[in-house]
Amino acid sequence: MDTRPVPAASASLGERAKRHVRHFLADFAALEREYPAGYPKMIVRGEGAYVFDADDHRLLDAGSHLGACQIGHGRREVADRIAEQVRQLEFIALDAGVSHPYVVELAERLAAIVACDDPVFSFTNSGSESNELAFKIARTYHARRGEPSRTKVISRLGSYHGSSIAASAATGVDAFKTGFGPLAPDFLHTTPPTRSPFGHREETATAELSLADLEAMIEREGPETVAAIIAEPIAIPGAVKIPHSGYFAGLRKLCDAHGILLIIDEVVCGFGRTGRMFGADHFDVRGDIVTYAKGLTSGYIPMGAVAVSGRVNEVFLKTPLLHLNTYAGHPVACASALAALDVMEAENLVDHAAVMEQVLRDELNRMSQSVQRVRDISVIGLLSSVISDISDVEDPDATIRKVRKDAYDAGLLVRIARDGTNMSAHFYPALVVGQRDIEDGVRGLETALRQV
Repeated sequence: MDTRPVPAASASLGERAKRHVRHFLADFAALEREYPAGYPKMIVRGEGAYVFDADDHRLLDAGSHLGACQIGHGRREVADRIAEQVRQLEFIALDAGVSHPYVVELAERLAAIVACDDPVFSFTNSGSESNELAFKIARTYHARRGEPSRTKVISRLGSYHGSSIAASAATGVDAFKTGFGPLAPDFLHTTPPTRSPFGHREETATAELSLADLEAMIEREGPETVAAIIAEPIAIPGAVKIPHSGYFAGLRKLCDAHGILLIIDEVVCGFGRTGRMFGADHFDVRGDIVTYAKGLTSGYIPMGAVAVSGRVNEVFLKTPLLHLNTYAGHPVACASALAALDVMEAENLVDHAAVMEQVLRDELNRMSQSVQRVRDISVIGLLSSVISDISDVEDPDATIRKVRKDAYDAGLLVRIARDGTNMSAHFYPALVVGQRDIEDGVRGLETALRQV
C-alpha cells in the first residue's frame, strides 16, 4: 500500500477545485445548497476495486472510472512498467519515418486478439479521437476508390461515440450534443435493436425490424452516399442495451451488400468488460474498422486505438493517410497497455468477469424484489444497469443527487443519470471484484434507491 502523505481535504482545497476545474455532471451550486461544504469529494488513492477519499472512507468504484478500470487501482506491476519506460524513453513521435519498438510490440499483441482481419493500428489518446479518426478513414477509403460521394455515417439512436464535433454528431442522444452550434454534417441515426427484458440475449423478430429500418434508410439516402455504419456491441446510454443475437450478423450482411464499412465501437465494451475480450466476440462479428480506448490501458495512461482491416488499409499503402497526432503510440502509454494486458492474462480476468456475471445478476434480481421502483435490469459480464421509475418524483435532479450521495455514504461510487421518467444506475466495477465485493456494492445501491 502506498503510504505517502495525501493532500488534506480542506474546505479551501474543495473551493479551489470548484473554481479552477471543470467537472462532469456536477451542479456545485445545487450541491452546496443541499449538502453545504460536502462537495467535491476528494478521492486520494485507490487499491484494487476500491478508492479512498481524504477522510479514508472506502468506496467500491463501480462507475466513477467511466469504464476504464479493468485490472483495478494501484497495480504496482503497471506503475513499475511505466516508471521503467519513462527512464528508457519517455516520448518520441511516430513522424517522418521514425518509430519505436514499444508501439510495435503493442500493435502485434493486439493484432492477435482483436475482431478485425489483418489489422493495422493507429493510436490515439481517447475514444472520441478513435471514432473521429475512424470516420476520416472511412470517408478517405471510399474517396480513394473513386466514390467520393460516400460521406454519410449512420449510427443508432441511444448510442454514444464521444464528445468531439463529429463524434457528438454520431452520438444518438440529444443531451450530449445540443447547445454547441452546428455539428458535423452527414451523420444519420437509425432505429436501435430492441433488447429483450432484463438483459436476456435471445433471437426475436426485433432484430429484423431494426435492420429493416436501417435498410430502408440506406435505400432512401442512396447506398452510393453512405460511407460507414458505426455500432457499439452493447450501447449504454440510458441503460445497458444488449442486442438480440442475430442483429450483428444481419448488420454485417447489410454492410457487405451495399459496400458500406462497419465500424465497431469497443471503447466501453473492450478488454473484458462484458465477459469476453471484446463485446463483438459475443456476436461473432468482425469490423472493417474497430475503435478502442478505456480498458486498453485500464485507465493508467490515456490511450485509444483504431484497428483497420488489411482490406481497407490497401488504399493507404501507396499514399499514406495524412493525419497528425502528436502523442499517437506514446511510449509510456504503450508500456501501460502492455502491462495491463499482462495482468489481465495472468489473472484470467476476462473469464472471471464472465463468472461474476451470474453473481451480479442474482444480486440485482434480488434487489429488484425489494425496491419497488426498479423496472428493468440488464447485465452482461461486469457491465450492468438498473432502471428505476421516477415519474412521480417532484424534483428528479435533486433525487439523483441524493441517490449519488446516499450510495457514496454507503461505500459505493456508481453512475446515476436520468432519461425522462427513468433513473439509471450503471454498476460496472473493476474486473478484479469478488462475490463479496459485488454483494456489498449492490447492498449500497439498494440502500440508496430505497430512499427515493
